[in-house]
Amino acid sequence: MNNEMKTILTIIGARPQWMKASALSRVLKSTQWGITERVLHTGQHYSHNMAGRFLSELNLPKADHVLNVSQDPAERMGQMMGGIIKAIDQDQPDAVILYGDTDSTLAGAWAAARRGVPVVHVEAGLRSFDRGMPEEINRILTDELSSLLFCPSEAAVDQLKREGIATGQRPDLRVEVSGDLMLDTARHHGGLPLPSSADADSVLLTMHRPSNVDHPDRLRNWIEAIGLQAAKRGWRVIFPVHPRTAKNLALAYGPNWKKEDAFGAFELHEPAGYSDVLNWLGDVRQVWTDSGGLQKEAFFMHRPAVVLRDTTEWVELIDLKFARLCPQPEELGGCVDSFETSPPIDWNKNLYGNGKAAEAIAKTLQEWLNQ
Repeated sequence: MNNEMKTILTIIGARPQWMKASALSRVLKSTQWGITERVLHTGQHYSHNMAGRFLSELNLPKADHVLNVSQDPAERMGQMMGGIIKAIDQDQPDAVILYGDTDSTLAGAWAAARRGVPVVHVEAGLRSFDRGMPEEINRILTDELSSLLFCPSEAAVDQLKREGIATGQRPDLRVEVSGDLMLDTARHHGGLPLPSSADADSVLLTMHRPSNVDHPDRLRNWIEAIGLQAAKRGWRVIFPVHPRTAKNLALAYGPNWKKEDAFGAFELHEPAGYSDVLNWLGDVRQVWTDSGGLQKEAFFMHRPAVVLRDTTEWVELIDLKFARLCPQPEELGGCVDSFETSPPIDWNKNLYGNGKAAEAIAKTLQEWLNQ
């Protein structure tokens, strides 16, 4: 064992990654692990509401490297790769640690592989089986380039085995079930599940996937279906609006789309901070979302989720009926009613660990880096 101080370079670029990274960074501050963390912010999410607010709220360490990148996906990818290589050359890390499935994740994996630096992928083994989603390609390629894979669940390990990754054939590869860092973060910030009231009269909506919001007709169909289903039940729709969605709502409905009477039951908000989301999850009846992370947060807070997609990377939530896929606006009513008429959900399933994933990851990192 080599017990010299080790350095890791953490790559973050989007809000879900900050939520995960904050849990591990908090644990790695302890000198017992012998690990120094350097942080690179790719600039993938760039507005204060989408980035700065989360960074301060989650108490993340200040980034040692900040990239200034284009918002054009192709240009941005190249710029992120080049910037990460420069940071690797400067910091000489013993490993690069990556989270999730964004373009920042893949850029980090490529750059580290080019420099011969081992890749650690947190949240490995997830698959939606929809290669039309950029995130699916990012997941697959990052897992292939990684040397240490932390899976949030046994289902993710099983998927890596089916792909021939976690079969023990590669002596340089290590695969472990760590649990989910987002559960660590939720519990650390007071996110404890509360019983849902039969009188709850609101739902939490998030929608930002290009397939849902980039085409005006489809976006209008979703908004009208959501408004109709909420109005029929006398429910409010709490809707923090992603910048991409806001831009396309303006195209679909014109410049006055933000008027209070434009959408009836909708309660519009700017992109929300983490504490806002936790507070809303404690009060709402259901969650309607096309986000990957919010599906899990709904589960952590014992709220059923209608997933506004035809696939999800969190297949276990669908299999165990904590969430339901709703690929088309006209199917929303049936999905919503299925939760209302089904027997009460048994939330006592330990799918993603016990809220101590960061400690498990730190322990393995320490051992692995010192081998």
